[in-house]
Amino acid sequence: MNTKQFVFLVIIYQYTFYTGVTTLEVPKHMVSGVKKLTNICIKESGASEELFKDIRATGELPNNQNLKCFMHCVLDKIGLIDDDNIVHLDNLIEIMPPDFVPIIEQLHTTCGTKSGADGCETAFLTIECYIKKEPIISKMLFSTFAD
Repeated sequence: MNTKQFVFLVIIYQYTFYTGVTTLEVPKHMVSGVKKLTNICIKESGASEELFKDIRATGELPNNQNLKCFMHCVLDKIGLIDDDNIVHLDNLIEIMPPDFVPIIEQLHTTCGTKSGADGCETAFLTIECYIKKEPIISKMLFSTFAD
């Protein structure tokens, strides 16, 4: 499975998990891939599952370095941030269902890359912008920690 396919499956998994849509069957290999990616980035960033449960409960992103580095790790592992810390959300346009394209285009145009002091802060500021423009993104991103 290539990176773009994995990104697509991650997004679909998060969407179906959050919305409870059961008509889309999520392949078991994808679920384990998402969990593996999450676990890798939790370990690499020092973030905790409790942090994400709090985010899920409050809907607020705390100014937390571990959270910032978790976000950078995920973007990096799925190929959406480059070595210069430029976020390439537009890379999703060619692989997403047509219904998602206007949202991606709007986020890409409105938010672009929000530069921070380092890659972690850049990822955080950029994702924070996405969430402010489309609040559902927070629930989709952090639904893995709902239980």
